[in-house]
Amino acid sequence: MRRHALFIGLFVFVAAARFAILFASQTHVHSDEAIIGLMGKHILEGRHFPFYMYGQPYNAGAAWEAYVASVAFALFGVGVVPLKGCIVVLSLLCLFLFYRMGCALYDQRTALFATVAFALTPSLLKWHFQVRGYSWYFLSIPVLTLLFASIESTTVSKRRKLLLFGLASGLSIWCLELAVPLVAELWLLLILRRRISFSSAPAVLIGFLLGYAPVIVFNLIYRFSNWRYVVIERPGGGFSALLQLSNWRRIFLDEMPKFFGPDTVLWYYAEKPAAGYVFYAIALFALGVGIWPFVKSPGRILRAVRGDLPDSRQKSDFDMVVLTAASFVPYLSQAPGVPSYFLGACFFLSMLTGRMLERGFSSSMPLPRLGAAAALAAILVTGIFVHIRIGQTNQIETLSLCEDRRTYCMTRIASADIDGIHRDLNQRNVTSVWTTISFVYPLLFESGETLAVSNEIFETPYRVYPEDMPWREPKRNREAAFVVETDAPIRPLVEVRCEQVFGSPPLARQYGKLTVITNR
Repeated sequence: MRRHALFIGLFVFVAAARFAILFASQTHVHSDEAIIGLMGKHILEGRHFPFYMYGQPYNAGAAWEAYVASVAFALFGVGVVPLKGCIVVLSLLCLFLFYRMGCALYDQRTALFATVAFALTPSLLKWHFQVRGYSWYFLSIPVLTLLFASIESTTVSKRRKLLLFGLASGLSIWCLELAVPLVAELWLLLILRRRISFSSAPAVLIGFLLGYAPVIVFNLIYRFSNWRYVVIERPGGGFSALLQLSNWRRIFLDEMPKFFGPDTVLWYYAEKPAAGYVFYAIALFALGVGIWPFVKSPGRILRAVRGDLPDSRQKSDFDMVVLTAASFVPYLSQAPGVPSYFLGACFFLSMLTGRMLERGFSSSMPLPRLGAAAALAAILVTGIFVHIRIGQTNQIETLSLCEDRRTYCMTRIASADIDGIHRDLNQRNVTSVWTTISFVYPLLFESGETLAVSNEIFETPYRVYPEDMPWREPKRNREAAFVVETDAPIRPLVEVRCEQVFGSPPLARQYGKLTVITNR
């Protein structure tokens, strides 16, 4: 225990910070979070037991989060804080597993530096509270890597470890299909290093089939809907766009500085935060330090692939680099890039950052030590500053109709604006609400489903409830209310429509970026 005293201190500090942020600035939900919250509520009530997220033939991680949330709801009641509190607890478990992963790949000192970088990286900050099915994906990364390191460290792999590795691989892909490139890379490395052979392959395959069997059964029952979506129907431009130089410039000069900042919840905003440039530079330098020995001596690449490098830490460097590349594959399939598709790389880049810091501080030369001190100071100062800023900003990030009325843009809605909407609806005893697509499920969840909410008047109805779940349609009369974004291009049309429904000019009350329109 005393050997890990510094990590324990770091863990307690991070836990306190995350729970402080939870209570201070995570009091409302966006649409995806609200849907998973409603799933948890329905599980608690025994109304439905989902396999995937409502409205999707994929992302079982969202369903798993809903099952965990149902336990929190049973203990603390249905609400935003119990829902997001589950994700905070899972994020702390992930932090512990990441530290163990660092100890298995390198040493305790490197693991501690890497854990500091991992805990403070802005890219993952908001994801420690996001209820979107990614928490189990994040947990699967250190679990898979720990099992990989355990198998790789022995010349004769035990069948029990291979069975567990196969089981974890199947469960990870069931959880979130983003894990496919990572799992494939780990399997390939074990095969090339002869840790998976013809004699041991049955054990790992049996484990995989056990973990992935529920998905196979689901696809057989529901006409291969999951596989059809993942292979054929999944949105994105594919990899053909990579042949254009402009797309590489977009990724590395425009998107990556944004990715390493704190705004990675859904799509990118236009601005590039300074914190993003700081962590982008550190990640590039750490990646360069990890790659440099193999650039200087290309023969080491083949030896690293075979796993017979004399320096085990250098072999781990190689593994972190190729796993970062594997995590980049899903991101490259989308144009423009989706930030969440590259989040897996944060684990391996943080590990490389810890390795870079350890090498710098262990050097006998003053320049590497000074560089490591500067990098660590930048991580601490920038990371803590971003944490404080996020803790002081209570808002949700969601989609709003753009000025062209055809596409959606990212927008931020302050908590005070949402609170104003809820107070207004409660004071007037409103039970029927017509709103835009981004606020249907947040209003449903945060009202405990006491409101009947729909977006049908404005656009194609966004209904994700299963067919066996009843759906309450709002009334189309003078008792209904309309909730729209204040600057939404459709607001004038809404007011005209309200006057037609109410038979008199409507009353609009503005709460920051949101407006309630009623007949009284």
